[in-house]
Amino acid sequence: MKILHFNHCGFNAGGVEAYIADVSRALAAAGHECRLLSFAAEDTSQLMPGAVSVGATQTKLVLANIQREIADFRPDVAYIHAVYEPEIARWVADQLPTVAYVHSPYLICPGYAQFLRRSRRICPHPASPNCLLLAQTERCCFGRNPLGHRRRLRQVRAFVTIYQHLSILVGSRFMQELLQRNKLSKERTNVLAPFLIPAPPPEATAITSYDTIVYAGRLTPEKGLPCLVRALSLVPRRWRLLVAGDGPGRAECERLAADLGIGARISFLGWLAGPKLAQVYGDSSFLVVPSLWPEPFGRVGPEAATYGRATVAFDVGGVSDWLVDGITGYLVPPSDISLLSERITSLLGSPAQQVEMGRQARTLALDKWSSAKHVDGLVKHLLAARS
Repeated sequence: MKILHFNHCGFNAGGVEAYIADVSRALAAAGHECRLLSFAAEDTSQLMPGAVSVGATQTKLVLANIQREIADFRPDVAYIHAVYEPEIARWVADQLPTVAYVHSPYLICPGYAQFLRRSRRICPHPASPNCLLLAQTERCCFGRNPLGHRRRLRQVRAFVTIYQHLSILVGSRFMQELLQRNKLSKERTNVLAPFLIPAPPPEATAITSYDTIVYAGRLTPEKGLPCLVRALSLVPRRWRLLVAGDGPGRAECERLAADLGIGARISFLGWLAGPKLAQVYGDSSFLVVPSLWPEPFGRVGPEAATYGRATVAFDVGGVSDWLVDGITGYLVPPSDISLLSERITSLLGSPAQQVEMGRQARTLALDKWSSAKHVDGLVKHLLAARS
């Protein structure tokens, strides 16, 4: 089967692109052929293998470029990921049997994240005209221009209309319920976690330093690193933190750590992926995920589990789909810095618990997220879209 992926970025920009790369390799190993079309203005030398940039300044030109690629590749099915223009999604769905993976709330949230940025809490509301007020009071949409906010709300409504007729995949039960609250059919929406463990899986690495914590992710307000920094300032035991990630919030986190007198115990490593990130997991005792926004899945937790590492995380979004409280780590109520500190302190004080929770996390990961299981499930949905 020939599968044509559609995504905004064609380079490795984050979890969506990591998933596309992983699933394309797995599909190829199973005898399928993949190509990725991307829309962002990007350096073509940085494109992932099998990616083609069809970006242009006008949608009409983008569609013409896509049509040329379809004529050349002759795909059997389209697999849509993060496509931010409804007109493009509609056109693709009209041309090809289509399955859509909704990786984040962008589809049904004008601010893309279902997150109220000023008060730093999860937005409980479905998309509605009330979003226009929240965009001003909570700064949860882009900029302060109400015309731009109206445009985003119109886009959301258009996406919902288009996706009502598609087969939809999401990463967690949370995302399934979120789409349902926004008038997308639960029957058409299926959970398929965006994480694939290859065969043979990576080796579990022994914990050699029981006081080393890792954070992996973007440094933005919704990812909650300042909460982790504050929690660590309350931990009475010896610790050090490895920060594998970068972003506009880095300077704020560095200042906060310095103000709290713990800057020397935190290493900012920049953006890491592949073997370099695996090495950081191997050097760590456990992972902390202090996200404030509703993680659609939270790939870094299962990723760390693959190497035998437990996770302490705020209980947001899809995190509870993979973190079993008290078994593979600890779930903490969102923004509860005091309890986050207590759970970290507890785990730092028990090397045996670090090892056992990490072992349980790896066992769960290998059972649930094998590459073969994912490909089997995905192919069933792709074939169903063609029938």
